[in-house]
Amino acid sequence: MPTPNQVHIDAALTNLSIGYRNPAFIADLLAPVVPVRKQSDKYFIYDSEREQFRQSDDKRAPGAEASEVDFALSSDNYFCEDHALVAVVPDEERENADPAIQPSIDRTEFLRAKIDLNKEIGLAAMLTSTSVITQSTTLSGDTQWSDPDSDPVAAIEAQKATIMASVQVAPNTLVLPYPVYSAVRMHAKVLACMPSSFSGMVNEQVLAQVFDVENVLVARAFKNTAAAGQTPAMSYVWGKDALLAYVPTRPGLKQMALALTFAWTGAPGSVSGHRVEMWREERRKSDAIRVQRYYDQKLIAAGAAYLWKSAVA
Repeated sequence: MPTPNQVHIDAALTNLSIGYRNPAFIADLLAPVVPVRKQSDKYFIYDSEREQFRQSDDKRAPGAEASEVDFALSSDNYFCEDHALVAVVPDEERENADPAIQPSIDRTEFLRAKIDLNKEIGLAAMLTSTSVITQSTTLSGDTQWSDPDSDPVAAIEAQKATIMASVQVAPNTLVLPYPVYSAVRMHAKVLACMPSSFSGMVNEQVLAQVFDVENVLVARAFKNTAAAGQTPAMSYVWGKDALLAYVPTRPGLKQMALALTFAWTGAPGSVSGHRVEMWREERRKSDAIRVQRYYDQKLIAAGAAYLWKSAVA
């Protein structure tokens, strides 16, 4: 009687393959995208001296001139740098690929993911630096939110006042990298805020209510810090820091923001600032694929955030 391996020749499945993908990035949620028509330009900054918050004598005697007041107007600039990566699909690979393998699509998705990762790493590096976000505290020991004696609810509530004093708007977004989120959602002080009738799991929406913010963003993205060819060394892009910030729902005129992402949508051949190109490399008997984006992640108002370094152990 034939054995199973004699009547069947192993082949690649057409409906299943294994892939490693990064969880959802939060960069564009924390630094909303502003489409721009030029690669570089300026934007106005209204009343940086907060003149409208200064009390002025507005009493006017008959026949007298009214007291004259005004605000300062300044500007800053952005420059959307070119971010691009290329990959090559040899003819031999394309012709020999099993149905589950889509060389061009796979390469395009791979390049997009790497550019998105760089974008996430860049924003995280900027917004978790105490030289950039100077309103900050480095936690240690029993002040870290992984310690049962700490009080993350009180800590976050206290620093809302710091942000409001700096930029005169209430913070509406809390960024918790997954290690911080995992500790905070099980913290006794957080659970004590739950009504007696609560029976579900503490998730992002529940934490938003506990901390009285509009959004809790759980940063789950990973990066591989090992050298090429070595065993992957995975770590969280946002580390173990927590960030409280004001993020506009939709960037517009005369609005406050911690950071914005200027995206050059007018780049030649691009669609909404994204461009995918393919061309023939005949000398290499290959097709080349390039993914390209122009953007500038710009810090707008550092005072619109408060940073806790080493929020958990």
